Order: sequence, then structure tokens, then C-alpha cells
Amino acid sequence: MLAITITAILLVSALGILINANQQQSIVVQPQNYNPTTTPSPTPEDSSSPTVNPTTTSIPTSPPAPRPYIPTAIGPQAPVKGPIESDPSMSNTTWLTIAQDAWSFYQPGRGVDSTTGLPASSVGWNHFTDWDLGVYIQAIIDAQKIGLISTGGDWGSHARLEKVVSWLETRPLVNGSIPYWFYNSDGTGYTSGPSIDTVDAGTLLAALSNLKAFDSSFSSRIDTFVYNRNNNRTDYASLVPSLQNEAGSTSIYGYYMIKGFASFWPNQLGAIPNQILNNIRNAGTVSTYNVTLPKASLLCEPLLYGVFNLNTTGSENNNLAWLMNVTYSAHEAKYNATGQYSAFSEGISSAGFVWEWVVTPSGDTWIVTASGGIYPNINPVIYNKVAISFLALYNTSFAYNMSVYLEKLSPDPSTGYCAGADYNQNINLATVYPSVDSNTNGLILCAARYALHA
Repeated sequence: MLAITITAILLVSALGILINANQQQSIVVQPQNYNPTTTPSPTPEDSSSPTVNPTTTSIPTSPPAPRPYIPTAIGPQAPVKGPIESDPSMSNTTWLTIAQDAWSFYQPGRGVDSTTGLPASSVGWNHFTDWDLGVYIQAIIDAQKIGLISTGGDWGSHARLEKVVSWLETRPLVNGSIPYWFYNSDGTGYTSGPSIDTVDAGTLLAALSNLKAFDSSFSSRIDTFVYNRNNNRTDYASLVPSLQNEAGSTSIYGYYMIKGFASFWPNQLGAIPNQILNNIRNAGTVSTYNVTLPKASLLCEPLLYGVFNLNTTGSENNNLAWLMNVTYSAHEAKYNATGQYSAFSEGISSAGFVWEWVVTPSGDTWIVTASGGIYPNINPVIYNKVAISFLALYNTSFAYNMSVYLEKLSPDPSTGYCAGADYNQNINLATVYPSVDSNTNGLILCAARYALHA
């Protein structure tokens, strides 16, 4: 059988608190006390707390895809208040509207191929990775939990999931065993890499594990291709020995990736995710705006997915909650000190695909990197997906006002949320990133489900 190698990516770190895929637990998350100049509004007593589960990661040495990066300098979009600005109390009605808008991206012919039922990374860019497919699977689960779709019908949850699972049972593989890095939304291969992207694979496996818990009718079929029982799919098991080396990682991506693999190989990998969180917690510290952060590779994307979608208990859950709290607190403290909104993650920018690091293993903070280790001289993007996730988790004045800032700038989200914008004291001069993509809307849908306790 063809040997499968692990994609080497060395920018690691990030964390998240996860919510039980079947039953979201109410775990209170609270910002670290850093004596801000402005007191944040308290988290509502009933707000859920994340729980953690899959992931291991590093940072890609090249952009995930040649998506179109088209920033535009445009002013506030609508004279009419958007749903967030119109409802400072953030009622369930408003969260349902946010969920409906995010789910609109996944309508057939827009963010999903109307024939194959497979997703697109963004509107007009009809290709996807295993990471994107995992995000789509979770989006379907979330949409039904929230009540946006039912089980039945041509585009109900079961039909959508059936299309995805059927394709995974037969999808084309490079040399008969390695997934393409990108697939076309028509199901054919698009771009291959030299080896398996284990972070993307871990994200897919985490979603498939959640799918098994959500609809057990798919369980045996998922196990058949994940465990390669017919010897005609990817041999993920061959990666497990190498993945055990992640026990020394301080990367949030590594945590998230291993969590996904551990959901299928718990005996071999089950203890490693919390070990990674312990590594992060004990990695030494650096202070930024009076908030103490661990010297680790930390940004929000895998951390928030972990908080919203993964299952964690005991010390692992506590570690993940702690990491989420200090990450959020650093963002709010930075705003209180500078007056500039920040919502660091990964995504499109004027410099292509970038990773916005809250902190790195060297102790550098608020660093932006692009493909090839380049440090682009750009204003960081305030990502919609992170701002709205902060609002769902903490419901603070900072998170609310940042979300309103983006809402005023963004195009009408009724067909999906755009990526975000940068900060400008004169809002009319802010640069808006109008691309409507799966990662933005998938994470916002997770946040809405969390806020609604669905």
C-alpha cells in the first residue's frame, strides 16, 4: 500500500473550548481580569461554555487556495440599522436572523453545487478542501439543530449529508490513496499536494465524528472508509504513529487536528490533545496590554471551532476555557489601550491568505504572516466570524460594538456574511473584504447555535 506522509507545517498553536456535539453544555467563559480601562459587560449567566475536542496543526507554507482577494474601499453600506445594531440585548430573534443569513451561503447554486451537493470555498470559487468539507458537514448539523432545515426533503439535512457521505465513499484519490488538496465542487480532483494535509484531515474527521453522534445511520459507512476496511480509501491509520509525536506541540492547530484523529483512534491519541493544552499553558508567558499570554502559536480560527464543536471534559475543558478566555481578554485589552478593533484569525486580506497570530512561540504578539513566512505590511483584517463568535461567547460591549462596526461596513448579509474589514478611525475609508466564504459563514453558524443553546 502506498505510504502516506504527513504534511509538515511548523506554525502551531491555537486552542478552543468545545461544545458537546449532541448536547451543548453550559460552561461559563469569563475574560481574564486585566484591569481594563473600560469594564466589559458581564457574560449572561446562562451563556454556554465551550468544550474541546479534535485538532493538531501547523501553518501551511502556501496559501490554502488562490481564492480571489479583492478588498474594496467602500463606506458604510446601509442607512438602515442591521439586526445587531437594532438589538443591543441580542435576543434569540436576532441570533436566529444571524443564523439564517449565515446559512444562506449554503444554498444550492450559491455555496453548494446544485447537482453534487458538495460545497464551494467561497462564492465564485467552486473548489474545496477537506477542512472546507468538515465545515460544511458541521454547518448542516447546526442548521438542523437551530431549526433552519428539517431532516426530510431534497435539501434537508439527511439528503445533504447523504450526498457528502456517498461521495467520500467513492471520491477520486491521488495514486488511489491520498486525498487531493482541493477538489472541484463537481466532485473531481482539482489540486494535489505531495502528501496528506493532516490539519484538513483532522477537521474532516472531527466533523465526521460529530455526524456519527448526530445521525447514527451514517456511522457504519463512515467507519468503513475512515478505517479503510475495503482497502480502497485513504489509510489514515498509517498516520497515527507519526501523529503521536505531536505530544510535544504547543500549537492550537496541532490540538485541533489531533482531536479529530483521536475521535477515531482514542487509545493511541486520546491523551495527546490535553497534553498539548498543558504544553501551551506551561510554555512560558508574555504580557500584552496587561494580559498574560502563553508563548505558543495562537490565533482564533481553530480555537473557536474547538470551543463550539468539540467535546471536552475535566482538565482538558478547563484548559481550553482558560485559553479562550485569555485570547478574548487580549483582544479587548488591546482595544481599550488603542481604540482599534481586532479579531485575529486566518483568511483573505490585501496580501492574499494570511494568518493573524495573537502570540507566537517566540513571544511576539499581534503578528500577521502570509505564505512563505512573509510578514506583510497591512492593516489586520477584523474578521466577522471572530467578532460574532466573541459576541456569542461573552456578550460584552467590546464584542457588540465591534460587530456593529463590521455590520455598518459590510454588504447585506442576507445571502451570507462577508469576510470582514480593516479598522479606520474614519469608517468611510475602511477597506472591506466582500468575499463571502464557507469558513466565515460556517463559524458564524456555530456561534449562533452556541448563543441559542440549540
